[in-house]
Amino acid sequence: MSVLLLQGPLGPFFDHLARRFKQVGLPVHKIHFNGGDESYYYQNNALAFSGSPEQWPAFLSQFMRDHNIKLVMAYGDCRFYHHEAKRLCINNGVQYIALEEGYLRPNYITLEVNGVNGHSPIKHDGVEAYRPMHTIHDEVVMPGNFLKRTRYAIKYYVTNILKKQKFAHYMHHRAYNAFAEAGCWIRAYARKQFYKISEPSASRLTRKSDFFLVPLQVHNDAQIEFHSQYESIEHFIQEVMLSFALNKCTQRLVIKHHPMDRGHVNYKQYINKLAKELGISQQVDYIHDQHLPTLLKACKGIVTINSTTALQAFYHEAPVKVMGNAFFNMPGLTDQKTLAEFWVNPEKPDMEFADRFRGYLLDHGQINGSFYCQFRFTCDNIIQYMQSHGMLDLQPVNNT
Repeated sequence: MSVLLLQGPLGPFFDHLARRFKQVGLPVHKIHFNGGDESYYYQNNALAFSGSPEQWPAFLSQFMRDHNIKLVMAYGDCRFYHHEAKRLCINNGVQYIALEEGYLRPNYITLEVNGVNGHSPIKHDGVEAYRPMHTIHDEVVMPGNFLKRTRYAIKYYVTNILKKQKFAHYMHHRAYNAFAEAGCWIRAYARKQFYKISEPSASRLTRKSDFFLVPLQVHNDAQIEFHSQYESIEHFIQEVMLSFALNKCTQRLVIKHHPMDRGHVNYKQYINKLAKELGISQQVDYIHDQHLPTLLKACKGIVTINSTTALQAFYHEAPVKVMGNAFFNMPGLTDQKTLAEFWVNPEKPDMEFADRFRGYLLDHGQINGSFYCQFRFTCDNIIQYMQSHGMLDLQPVNNT
């Protein structure tokens, strides 16, 4: 059984995972698509794909036959290269495993067969049939890693520039300029420090008056492109604010920027202009890094496209209205009424079902660990999880 790794999260995580796979006897191969991929992988079992996107399916099909690939792992399933790989895997009886940031953050990562988020195999019937309540044992808290992620991102994009000629046909999953991306991560750190002193704390916000929370997603999130009807985050903001104004809501609307998008975009002018046009300027707050659990506990409800912030909201009994497509948009968890009705009478989740849902997640694809630190611990947990769920046929993990 040979494993093929495609693109992973920013940083050296896939290098560590490959090492652990080899230590338990699995042949591992890696395909690089750009200089950033190469810069974090330090082993000799990798091949650079420098062909065009049109050549990728035939190249991968031949590679999988030549190396007897039985398992493909990648970070996400919506990138062009990964989407084509998943299609080939399904057609040829090869396992495709998608990794993603944890649904239950910050102490978990996600591992699912054939897709994550909107492509997740999680269904209402599966949760309904899941009776045992999960009890967390020995959960390891993951340390903060923003600075590490910033360094990883800067190195990744700078190396892309330096090796651009080698990978001239590479098609990135998001429109970007490598110099600009590196600069955005530097700006994100500076803005983080600025917002600490310039914006009110979460506790101060919650004391002002009742409010609805709108957690934004990353501006080029694949969940928006592939799992929603929205053309952009601005499109979503406009619909929410217009509905809020038309329904003459008396509460406040707190719009929270995504922390990983801090250096890339700023919606302040757009939100202020729209709020003024709608006559709700005094009711709208635009915030960045305030403590999310504090906001979730106090809000009247949250409105989201399909952000996994909703999974934290369930824990705090906050009503949730999903505006896009999401695996967690199901009766018992989210409000099934229209947005106009939600403003008037937001429905809280059924906490027994929400508890069962959390237990189901923890037993189905949530792995204690991080892509950016605690590498050995996380890789061991992945291998143990894959063994226990029939994805690998191995002897117990070698911890020597």
